[in-house]
Amino acid sequence: MIKSFEKKIDDLKFQIELGVTETIKSNINEDFNKSGLEDNKITNDYNDLSEIKTLEELKSFIENYDKCELKNTARSTVFCDGNSESKIMLIGEAPGNQEDIEGKPFVGRSGKLLDKILDFINITRKNCYIINIIPWRPPGNRNPTTKEIKQCLPLVKKHIELVKPDILVLVGSIAAKSILDKDLGITKLRGEWHTYKDKKLEIPALPIFHPAYLLRRPTSKSLVMKDILLLNNKIQDNKP
Repeated sequence: MIKSFEKKIDDLKFQIELGVTETIKSNINEDFNKSGLEDNKITNDYNDLSEIKTLEELKSFIENYDKCELKNTARSTVFCDGNSESKIMLIGEAPGNQEDIEGKPFVGRSGKLLDKILDFINITRKNCYIINIIPWRPPGNRNPTTKEIKQCLPLVKKHIELVKPDILVLVGSIAAKSILDKDLGITKLRGEWHTYKDKKLEIPALPIFHPAYLLRRPTSKSLVMKDILLLNNKIQDNKP
């Protein structure tokens, strides 16, 4: 019981370090797998996405998108970072406090750790492309709800369609479960390649632990390094 309480305190301290400034709502631990949650309430029409042909048009569409309430509480629309010509796309979960301030994904403590991990196999922001499932910071750095994920997922799929990467790296449980449409957690999904399928696209996808998790559980860093080596092997296999 004491260990459980200490873990909760540890997690709360970590949230504060990441920049929690709002009250954390009771749905912070909402289960992504609750089937059919508010499905009938989501009435967004994505027909306009079919007309989008460039990343610039998609960015403008997202910046003017007003059907997700998260946009009303966020400072910035976090669209992307890195090289859009790269064939390696990383997909994170949602912006944190620092990402919301700077308008770029993975620039806080988690981002610095991710940079170090990728640097191990000579990947930098100059030769990869980074986006998030959610482009706006959820209040209090809480997890995005199922409804919010479903609202933003068509935008992410369009982003993938436009970039057409050869490899997807899914950073964290929310990204992995959303993109792969799986019920399994990250500990079951990581460590092997999966396939993202959408329309005519079939792209190899590798789930890895989120760096925020590694900051709290540094003993898992050895596992993410094994996954990064899997990524490196795939990159070498794809070289002409």
